Amino acid sequence: MSYFLNLALVPSILLFLVFGLALFAMTYWVLCLFARFARTDALVIPLGAFIGTIATSWALSLGFVAADIWTLHAKADQELTSERSAINRLIGNAEAEVLNRPDLETAMEFYREKVISDEWGANGNLHPAASVEQALQKIRIIIMDIAEGDAPAPIINQTVAIFNDLQETRDVRLAIASTTVNQYKWYMLLTLTILTSLTIAVTHADRTRAGSIAIFLYVLAATTSLWLLTVHASPYAGIETIEPSGLYLNLT
Repeated sequence: MSYFLNLALVPSILLFLVFGLALFAMTYWVLCLFARFARTDALVIPLGAFIGTIATSWALSLGFVAADIWTLHAKADQELTSERSAINRLIGNAEAEVLNRPDLETAMEFYREKVISDEWGANGNLHPAASVEQALQKIRIIIMDIAEGDAPAPIINQTVAIFNDLQETRDVRLAIASTTVNQYKWYMLLTLTILTSLTIAVTHADRTRAGSIAIFLYVLAATTSLWLLTVHASPYAGIETIEPSGLYLNLT
């Protein structure tokens, strides 16, 4: 399932076009099949209200998956802001007016570059990059050297606290990349999508023209909804991703 969630734009669109056409063809075939039974015995056709039984479950399933995805993206956005803030605050503390440690500023710029190129770019935030670990160790050594100097204690404590925030936001970023919507929720959503289309076909078996229109509209809505969910499934992969360049925006 994860393979389909990380497709590029064109393959993703083609995949869902094929899915939509296949779903419509299968459902229309069921509509025509049950239309034969409707001609001989109209009582075998369920009432139209029965659609609500399955469609409500489908809508709830769609909402659950969407809520998980939006929550994950909101968390990733928040952690990007927090990590950017921590980087900028440490760079600010390294300036001449505060600690006068240009080596700390250089180390922070190196950390940011390695996060973007190695951890975010090459690894997709799925696992830690050795170069980022080395950058953090270099920053840690510099802060320990500052703590042993004659800098004011409040500034030292603040710098240590910001560094801890930086490590925490990085850990959360890596955890978010490894967190996905439970695959069984996707399977349940796909199953209910198919069942809902079949229910529409069966309940319209005595009105095939109206049934074909209803099936078309539902397949269009369901396919579009599923495609929109998949392109947002992962904050750091796929089409709609959070860009690492946000670490360079100085908003603090």
